[in-house]
Amino acid sequence: MNIEGMLKYQSLDRELNQLNEKFRTSDATVLYNRNMKLYKQTIEDGKRMSGVIGEHFVNIDRLTKQYEKLLADIDEYYKGVDEINDLKQADYYEKQLIKLYTMIENIEKELDGVRKELVRLDADAKTFFTNANGYFMNVKKCTPDMEKVKQEIQTKAKAVMAEQKEIEKTIEPELFAKYKKAKDVAKFPPLVPFDEATNSCMGCGLELSKDIAAKLRQDGGLEFCPNCNRLVYKK
Repeated sequence: MNIEGMLKYQSLDRELNQLNEKFRTSDATVLYNRNMKLYKQTIEDGKRMSGVIGEHFVNIDRLTKQYEKLLADIDEYYKGVDEINDLKQADYYEKQLIKLYTMIENIEKELDGVRKELVRLDADAKTFFTNANGYFMNVKKCTPDMEKVKQEIQTKAKAVMAEQKEIEKTIEPELFAKYKKAKDVAKFPPLVPFDEATNSCMGCGLELSKDIAAKLRQDGGLEFCPNCNRLVYKK
């Protein structure tokens, strides 16, 4: 098997990883991500605030309808005042009206509380729009520098990937498939040599079983390490 080609391909994978890390940790990218995170968080806060405001308006609508219903009930009781014939009936009407007026008073207090909360939320909303606009402008300001670094990294990465494509043509499909499998589940590097002196994987240091060691000593031996899942090859 073309182990040398596979190792060259792996070295280019390392180079791609380094390029990705260079982009991720560049000052321009860090600054962009920091401002983008703040902007997104502010937008999420705004959505939650909007939801709370919406709930308050729903509550106002509910309380208003209850208030109107109580006023209508009070009006009906007053219409019946002229028909009161005895003290017992008068006492009943009085108690009912007191009950209704108490309920109206409670609704008025609740509406006042909602009004005060909406005043507070209005102030928060103004702060939200100021912050959101500020973070958006910061993102817009630092985007060109981030894009410049991104373009430079992508140009280099494309050249590396083009070289990988050419090397891939020389690698047996079975070997390449095993490399990809190890790359998906193991830490880098996915392809590591076998230490014949200690019968161990040189990726994690595990002493391999006699059966795996024997297979690796064969010409073209290639096995997965049961501990780190790397692909182990004989030098």
